[in-house]
Amino acid sequence: DARDLSRASRSFSTMAIDDGDLIDPDPEARRSTLGASAWLDHCREADAFLLDALKVLDGDQSSAKVSAARKKETASVARALERVRVNVTSRPNETLVKMANVGHEEYVRQCDEAKRALEHAVDVLERPFSEDGDGMILDGVGSTRGVSERRALVAQGLRRARAVVSRVAPNTDVRASADPGGSDANKKRCSKPSSTTTYRLAYMDIKGLAEPTRLALRLGGVPFTETRVSYEDLSLARTNADASTSLPFGQLPTLTVEETVFAEDGDARKNENGVVKKSSVFGQSAALLRYVGRKTNLYPVDDERQLRVDAVEECLADLRKTFTPLWYANALPRDPTNGALSLATALSESQKKGALDSVRETHFPARLRQIEALLGSRAGLPCDFSENEKDESNASSSGPYVCGAAMTIADLSLYVLLDGLEADATHKYCAPLATGFVKAFVEKECPRLKRLYDAVRSDKRVERWNEERWGIRQ
Repeated sequence: DARDLSRASRSFSTMAIDDGDLIDPDPEARRSTLGASAWLDHCREADAFLLDALKVLDGDQSSAKVSAARKKETASVARALERVRVNVTSRPNETLVKMANVGHEEYVRQCDEAKRALEHAVDVLERPFSEDGDGMILDGVGSTRGVSERRALVAQGLRRARAVVSRVAPNTDVRASADPGGSDANKKRCSKPSSTTTYRLAYMDIKGLAEPTRLALRLGGVPFTETRVSYEDLSLARTNADASTSLPFGQLPTLTVEETVFAEDGDARKNENGVVKKSSVFGQSAALLRYVGRKTNLYPVDDERQLRVDAVEECLADLRKTFTPLWYANALPRDPTNGALSLATALSESQKKGALDSVRETHFPARLRQIEALLGSRAGLPCDFSENEKDESNASSSGPYVCGAAMTIADLSLYVLLDGLEADATHKYCAPLATGFVKAFVEKECPRLKRLYDAVRSDKRVERWNEERWGIRQ
């Protein structure tokens, strides 16, 4: 609409295509002459262009005027643009850190892939539909015959985004740049990183509540170590003098975040290796999953997609509360200070059966139907109703996941739950429910949820993780 065009025009005026400060003067070096601050600003602006493009492409997929083949191509392009956002533009400060972690050559490869995705997207946006013969042609945009002004402007924005991606990295030590508040001395140190961070996840040797976080770390390429804790060790840990810090909520999982900072000369805190170590232990599985999701780009950056993901996570949390009598044969969970179950709230056999029947017949079907409805809605997703079409049935056409083409922590949580309730699951999420009834229900009533589950389950990275960590071959 007019506001979109006005905003796009203002954005273009700040980033002219022939701006010598934008086009990489030394593409072979694959380094920009920009400082980190200007490079970050360009990344943020490029991300706005990508969001504009995703909005237009989403509209194409819900339009009756677009052929099935074009919709399929558009869905593929949208997924590729989401990867560009994940790898480069959506969190530019974290992108700088990722360059340090994955290495410059690997990051260059990701940027080359991003450029190809942007070129394909420009081609799709500028390729006219047969019925759009009265479209507008913009000077300098390229072959836009028969394309609307809005599509032409969005394609022009993607050209700007491609120029940003071509820069690859600022001409600054990326580790120092990732901490804009750091000292000048740190920013000048290019021979070694200013700091490194390691992660250690502690949990029992089961999938359970820690598995979505494990998967997020693995899929995000973040190295981590595991401490596998027995139930006896957990009981003992609750009695230790340092339990308030080593086991902050009396429960697992916990995530230990250890930062090693290369100290300045004269810093009294440094050890014999010249570093300062800071270690913090965090608890609560939902908080850990969101934290790791932000670190690995598996948690959306825009507020409404975050709401969509959070809604699924909270729905699953509500569902898990109904598992308490099935897990513990008790009306209440374990005492978080000593792990004991209250005898006063222990359930009789008839009460346990009643709880199981209620979960099977009421709570589980209701929650899965609610999630299925959300997967079919556009809540939190970009929409384009320029054609006055509101076809809710195509809401998930851009991809199988909670947020369309991009996998998120919510998809991992749903996968872990459903996988653990398979009748033949090696690590059962809730044994009384792992009888096959969930699979039958999903196949019968929840086609979108089944599509999501199958997509995560067949992801090659998930398959490798299951084989390497759990010895499960699919």
